[in-house]
Amino acid sequence: MTDSRQEVRRIITATARAVDRRLAAEVREVPGQERLEVSLTHGTHHAHIEVAIRAVMAANEDAVARNELRLRLKRACDTMLFRPMPDHRLAVKPVPAPGGQTTFRGPRGRGRR
Repeated sequence: MTDSRQEVRRIITATARAVDRRLAAEVREVPGQERLEVSLTHGTHHAHIEVAIRAVMAANEDAVARNELRLRLKRACDTMLFRPMPDHRLAVKPVPAPGGQTTFRGPRGRGRR
């Protein structure tokens, strides 16, 4: 039983390192369930996902299951590191000067030929 738990931890850690070499994974068992809670850390960013032990053991033997596990870890990592774009509606817009005059002056002369 202990050997399988260590094998599961090794598989998750190796898969997390395959996603990003700076990605650290901490594995904890969920009491009373056949699931693991995986805490991912990348610098100051943190994310948590739950993975079934059966899915991790299948990833050890099957390439498709391994890729599914890698994609789950990568999705959590990308979500953790994603910085949303600022809302353009909140940006301060320039207000025209009173009297309809603007500070912008167009090009003078005939311009470039």
